[in-house]
Amino acid sequence: MFNSQFADQIRSYLELRKAIVVEKVYSQDRRVLVSLDKFILDGGFTEKILTEVVLSQWMNTLTGKSKTVREKVSVARNFAKYLNSIGNPSFVLPSPRVKSDYIPYIFSNEEIERIFYYADNLPIGSKSHCMPFIKLKIPMILRILYGCGTRLGETVSIRRNDIDFSNGTILLRHTKFEKERLIPIHNSLLGILKDYCSALKIPDFSDALLFEGAKEDKPITTRQVDAWFSVILKCADIDQLNKERYERGACIHCLRHLFVLKSVRQLEENSYSVNMNDLLLPTYLGHKCLIDSDKYMRYTGAQSQSDLYAFESFSQGLLPKVEVPYDEE
Repeated sequence: MFNSQFADQIRSYLELRKAIVVEKVYSQDRRVLVSLDKFILDGGFTEKILTEVVLSQWMNTLTGKSKTVREKVSVARNFAKYLNSIGNPSFVLPSPRVKSDYIPYIFSNEEIERIFYYADNLPIGSKSHCMPFIKLKIPMILRILYGCGTRLGETVSIRRNDIDFSNGTILLRHTKFEKERLIPIHNSLLGILKDYCSALKIPDFSDALLFEGAKEDKPITTRQVDAWFSVILKCADIDQLNKERYERGACIHCLRHLFVLKSVRQLEENSYSVNMNDLLLPTYLGHKCLIDSDKYMRYTGAQSQSDLYAFESFSQGLLPKVEVPYDEE
């Protein structure tokens, strides 16, 4: 897998990382270092020093959002620090800035109605290509995403014993930042979820998956759900490709953005003023801070002016006002 002059050091470094980080982080480190190793080999760099020239040229080949690029550079930075610690002089790249350039797609009420209509009437083809109860699983997954604002990976991993029907909560165990959180469910959604468990004969208080995939005790994959959602969007005549630069375009994750928009609107309509001392929404969403929640309200033209005022009130005091000196032209 590693064939450059840094192959042995990369292997040693990854062994250390595997012992101290979760599998997801380790896999990301390995993928990035495979890329760096291949770049060094293909570029004909033979020096045993990781120089600024090598790393800068490699960084210029990185694609994706600015946040993704920074995460990849961070892996190279940590590896360079490791090399320095074992006596191999190496240049440590500066961490690139993350641009707040993300704009979500906001589904209209009419689009949401069409999405759920076609979700409830999935155009199933040959039964041999479908997993059991797919016509029930996809609509239920979408309702949780829309009604609870959860991430797709968190949702498909829910088990029966994660749901407390008495108190109306779901325990999310498999989360983005490896931090469990308990979220409430609206009574109407709770009733649908209860009917779903009955229809699939999922035993009460068991550890059975709600959305088991083709393999036993393995959830349906996020890729499979994405594929079905694309079919639903096509049936609902919602264009997935029509988007401006930095816009995500219509996709399943945008249901989470819509949840945030509607939640902020609902809070303001009920005269609930959210301030910096009240991290209710970011905590519910599993965000680390309000800044992470900010991108969920990027203006696309779909939000009303009142929505923008609501979020301005919500995030008031988050960023200090500073005077930036500049030269007049």
